[in-house]
Amino acid sequence: MNSPRPSLTVVVVTYEWPGALDLVLQALSEQEDPAFEVVVADDGSGPASGSVVECWQGAFHDRLRYVRQADEGGRLGRNRNLGALEARGDFLVFLDGDCLVRRGFLAAVRRASLPGWFLATKRLHLSARLSRRVLDERLPVWRWSTFRWVVAAPRELFSTHREAGRPGVLLPIRDRRRPWRPEQPEFTPPFEAFGFFFGVSRVDFERANGFDLRFVGWGGEDEDLAARLRRIGLRCGWPGPQSSVLHLWHPVRKGEMPANSPLLEEAKTASYFEALEGVRELAAELELGAPADSTTPASR
Repeated sequence: MNSPRPSLTVVVVTYEWPGALDLVLQALSEQEDPAFEVVVADDGSGPASGSVVECWQGAFHDRLRYVRQADEGGRLGRNRNLGALEARGDFLVFLDGDCLVRRGFLAAVRRASLPGWFLATKRLHLSARLSRRVLDERLPVWRWSTFRWVVAAPRELFSTHREAGRPGVLLPIRDRRRPWRPEQPEFTPPFEAFGFFFGVSRVDFERANGFDLRFVGWGGEDEDLAARLRRIGLRCGWPGPQSSVLHLWHPVRKGEMPANSPLLEEAKTASYFEALEGVRELAAELELGAPADSTTPASR
């Protein structure tokens, strides 16, 4: 007898890029698998991001919600935890607000959401020129066929980023690493970058106490959670080519990661698997009385 399909929540994290958020929501609205909800978790943007969410309410019906925390510098781990607290799904999919998903994305994630695994994926970095076309012309690259990506798309449309300088990285048919093939090696995303997409069951996320609130600024909170989930005994799996995301170009952030490096080194060498300050502490903080704008519905 087949086990019931897990309900999915996609937590989209965003900050001051409403144009990208608009396209992320459009791509999600066109998923082949419609049985999911979306929580947009805003790290302190102005009103434009909330307005974008309001515009998409009709397309998602009651499956789209919006939470916001005050802008006190980059608090991505806290923001993701805030979205998780709003989520109702059994399986949590954390997605960056500059990553567009192909139409088979959630179907692939659902198939791969097996006990004993958390999920990561690959990404294709779009060039600055193609990203501008996507944003200005609403170019629906998430609908492009495999043929168009691998054969027909000019190479100059893609970023020369060392992680994905060729479109073929999006659809590597020879990569057989999947959660349902446990004999294959464990998947690790390029450069251990889990943050742009991270899939984990709610049970495992809560067991690990979510993202560590001590990580402030850019970088490290995703690798920290991955290290702690592995310490529990989970393995990292790849849902396959349809789960690969399309990353919109933006200037590279610099100068923030070193502040989190000691915390990350601590996480990789320590014996604990629960975040020292995580989602439970955030829930307690909100219950005791957080600032008024820390959770703001889109229909405000």
